[in-house]
Amino acid sequence: MKPAWNINDLRTEAKRRLPRAIFEFVERGSENEFLSGHNKDALDRIRMVPRTLRDVTGRDAGIKLFGRKLPMPLIVGPTGTADLLCHGGESCIATAAAEAGVPFTLATSSTTSMDRIAEITRASGFWMQMYLWERRDLSWQVVDRAAGLGAEALILTVDTPVWPNREFNKHNGMGNPIKPNPTLALDFALHPLWLMRVMGRYMLSHGGLPKFANYPKEIGGSVTGPVNRVTNSASVNWDDVKELRRRWPNRLLLKGILSKEDAVLAADHGADGVIVSNHGARNFDAAPASIEMLPEIVDAVAHRMAVIFDGGIRRGSHVLKAIAIGAHATLIGRATLYGAAAGGQQGAARALEILREEIRTSMAMLGVNAMAELDRTILR
Repeated sequence: MKPAWNINDLRTEAKRRLPRAIFEFVERGSENEFLSGHNKDALDRIRMVPRTLRDVTGRDAGIKLFGRKLPMPLIVGPTGTADLLCHGGESCIATAAAEAGVPFTLATSSTTSMDRIAEITRASGFWMQMYLWERRDLSWQVVDRAAGLGAEALILTVDTPVWPNREFNKHNGMGNPIKPNPTLALDFALHPLWLMRVMGRYMLSHGGLPKFANYPKEIGGSVTGPVNRVTNSASVNWDDVKELRRRWPNRLLLKGILSKEDAVLAADHGADGVIVSNHGARNFDAAPASIEMLPEIVDAVAHRMAVIFDGGIRRGSHVLKAIAIGAHATLIGRATLYGAAAGGQQGAARALEILREEIRTSMAMLGVNAMAELDRTILR
């Protein structure tokens, strides 16, 4: 693995190694992709005022979330493509998260079983993400299995009632489901090392492409087959949240909240937290940046539930900005995906190490020793 000094170094290496269709599935947004740049730009525009001549030798980036002490305010969020970035990518990232002591969230559309992830993350925390399908009974199967394996938190993604308009997938031949086609075949052929190290190993070990490991049998498992994995139910509503709250015994979070009104409703329906997120700019190009909506959501519900920020984090200073506004923790996705693509488990671990180092450096520059010392008075 090449030396990486920041998350963008990992991104550059990931882009070099991966076929275009795979990299752009991770990287790009929807429609005109205005929001993709806006997420990061909105974070970068926030300035923080340093305080000097303070003893910062005792810096501790740790937080307490849901009764668990975390060494830094990071949670690895749900992403469903890691196994296409490197062989066993989901296990690689989960292992890196476990070694760093931060929770790892498994996506329902993953190709690694819950059992495997629960085993890897036993000490650091295993979270599960899900959508609700039109057949709710199949969704409840996922819920029950995750509970049985000891998932500490369940994340219900609520911002995808229908499949978003990601036009780049169509240009790249990355259909849904994935189907062999000349565009993809040429793309893969131009990356022989990836083809050998990733797809070749799956062919040898599994006799084919990875399969969705956590879907009920009624849905199917092949990534190239007629799987109804993307037909999220457009009928999902607050009654479903009420039912999920009744069924789920542990922490329940709603991901994709961008309005304070919805955040208040989430608290009213018994959710333990909301994740302020625009789905990494991948769903609705006209949505605001997540950081723009964070202050009013924090003001509305942070005294009642956990508020977690997600959207555009590439630097440790981005994490501190969200914490200073009032978020209890932050979610990362692309950073560890870049790392896995660049260097497997070592690359994912390097992504977390980079962010940890940058968080500590930023704390020193700001003159703070603990996350609790951060508030909006340092922001401009």
